[in-house]
Amino acid sequence: MTGKSYLSWGAVLGGSVVALAISAFLIQFGTTAGLSVGDPVLSDGSPSWNVVIAGLWILLVALASSAAGGYLAGRMRRGWGDATAHEVEFRDGAHGLVVWAVASIAIGSSAFLFTAVSSLATTAAPAGAAIEVSEAVQDLTANISVILAFSSAAAAALGAGAAWSAAKLGGEHRDKGVDVNTLVPIFGKRR
Repeated sequence: MTGKSYLSWGAVLGGSVVALAISAFLIQFGTTAGLSVGDPVLSDGSPSWNVVIAGLWILLVALASSAAGGYLAGRMRRGWGDATAHEVEFRDGAHGLVVWAVASIAIGSSAFLFTAVSSLATTAAPAGAAIEVSEAVQDLTANISVILAFSSAAAAALGAGAAWSAAKLGGEHRDKGVDVNTLVPIFGKRR
């Protein structure tokens, strides 16, 4: 296959769409279930665990969506007979990594646009209006920012690894002809 790309864009885009859809669903579910950041301070003034729980939810969403998208890309990627087992494994993993990258860019772009629009809305405050913020609120805000930034970065790194590993598994299942029904839980199978 000289001169041809080993990257199957159909598999990558399909996996990316699945990863984005699962992310959207899980974020919506988590927000509805109260797993969003919520109130960072309890009524007695002590810090709430909401921020940590939201950070853990971000990790879970990244792992689940990246693994699902990566698996699909690895499973759907066209196989080539000119590669060693190690090369096939690399190509499958690379497909998962590209799925993760495309989905991450799409999510990052959406977050950037949301932040830009939000910034425009907050700059509509009257000129010269000063807002006083206590030192405790500033410290709390800084802590929340650190926790969420760390969670987002960890989620990105773990999501990349999950996509790579799941794509390799999907490719292995493709090559071994593993029946997809073996992956379906017993309660979801037809009887």
